[in-house]
Amino acid sequence: MTATAAPVTTAREGLLRFAMRLDAVLVGITGIPFVAAAGWLSSVTGIPVAVEYTLGVVFLVYGGVVYWLAGLERVRPGGVATITANALFTAGFVAVEVAGIWPLTGWGVALVLGGALYTAVIGTAQYVGLRRI
Repeated sequence: MTATAAPVTTAREGLLRFAMRLDAVLVGITGIPFVAAAGWLSSVTGIPVAVEYTLGVVFLVYGGVVYWLAGLERVRPGGVATITANALFTAGFVAVEVAGIWPLTGWGVALVLGGALYTAVIGTAQYVGLRRI
């Protein structure tokens, strides 16, 4: 029987792994109300119910995948993918607001722009962690 040890985290990888795990947990937790209360959230935000459900499922999957990627021995490829995903979500959230494709309420605008701010900040922390490697 062979045992596999957990990857050794060097000080240089620590920030990237931490930022990825934090992102995974926060986004995964955020997915729960998007799935469980999509109808209510839709009425409060103006975001269509189908989009609320889809985002919830994507957030739950993203959380699991990113947490797993953060634990791999080679964290760099997963870090690049996570940073890219956060950059795309930042651009997407801003584009949704600017394009006005949904009849967003004030809460909807706050949610979308808050999502853009969150993904920009966590993506930046992950990028700084990547640069340290």
